[in-house]
Amino acid sequence: MLTTGHIAATYLLSQSTAKNRQVLTSKDVLFVIICGNIFDFDFILPSLFGLPGGIHHSLPIHTPLVGIIIFALLYLVLKNKFSKRVFILAGIAMVSHLILDDFNYFLGLAGLDHGSAVLPQIQWEYPFNFGRKLPLLDAIHYYQQNPTSNTEVLSVYLKSKLFVIEIITILFALFAFISKRFSSKSKNSNE
Repeated sequence: MLTTGHIAATYLLSQSTAKNRQVLTSKDVLFVIICGNIFDFDFILPSLFGLPGGIHHSLPIHTPLVGIIIFALLYLVLKNKFSKRVFILAGIAMVSHLILDDFNYFLGLAGLDHGSAVLPQIQWEYPFNFGRKLPLLDAIHYYQQNPTSNTEVLSVYLKSKLFVIEIITILFALFAFISKRFSSKSKNSNE
């Protein structure tokens, strides 16, 4: 999933507490969104080595283990700035990022998207299973022999079912954001 989809998904997640009348502050929402996108900060690394950015899903940074480490560090540093509820949402946002990145693979396994990735995008069991090391090295070798630009990788993604899911997620997030804005404006004008 692209960053816009992750932003939309984590925004929707941050709004899930509104059902219980527990509205998050803008700072809380921003923190949840940042946590939901923190894995994509490694997107630039493959480009430094002449590889398409999409291969960053296969890096150790894009794993649950690193997510746990980042989450623990964020909690230690910011535990007095955010509530436990916000940290729970932030943790869920981080896990959802990995699930959404691997969603094309899951769709392919279910036979719902024939253009989906053949291999999983996320190394869920890292560092306990090194079975993905060889496919990653093969992919790197392939891209070095057959240079593929980010534009070419993006064109494949635009044909996938995950892209449609991403667009729907973005539309729902925009609807939720606009509804919230109109609701708060009408509430303020009634007071």
